[in-house]
Amino acid sequence: MTTPITVAFPRTKPSAWLEGEVHERVERLNVLFKDILSCRVVVDIPHRHHQKGNRFSVRIELAVPGEDLAITRDANVYGMVKDSDEASWSKRFDVEAARRDIRLVLADAFDAAKRRLRDYAQIRRRQVKRHEPPVRGFATTMAARPRRTAAASARRQTAGAR
Repeated sequence: MTTPITVAFPRTKPSAWLEGEVHERVERLNVLFKDILSCRVVVDIPHRHHQKGNRFSVRIELAVPGEDLAITRDANVYGMVKDSDEASWSKRFDVEAARRDIRLVLADAFDAAKRRLRDYAQIRRRQVKRHEPPVRGFATTMAARPRRTAAASARRQTAGAR
């Protein structure tokens, strides 16, 4: 079964390369989870900062049985370099170029979609560990505490006097 794929470019010019890349990545998701009913991908430029370059936003809406999954990813430099220190990061990456690169934003969005689909599939196959609900109730009778005998009280008093 082929998944109907809709690619929208609300504030940008449509790109054949980008549309082909989206179709290829949706097909990869379809291999992971075959029951995708439809997919809608919106590639947008929410703000047009011409002095610092345009930053992209990708929204993926997946319709699966019983639920709709939505993933939104903006240009995010943090996700790309979260494990490296600042000195090595600044040498290897141009911050502004990373924010303007649609390939990075697209890859990040589809990686998040893959994780969400994997989690959804595990829940659907009931492979997620379910915890037992806490036991709630009340005691109907209280156990009586044993009474102290006179001999035990006398021993306690003599032990404290020593």
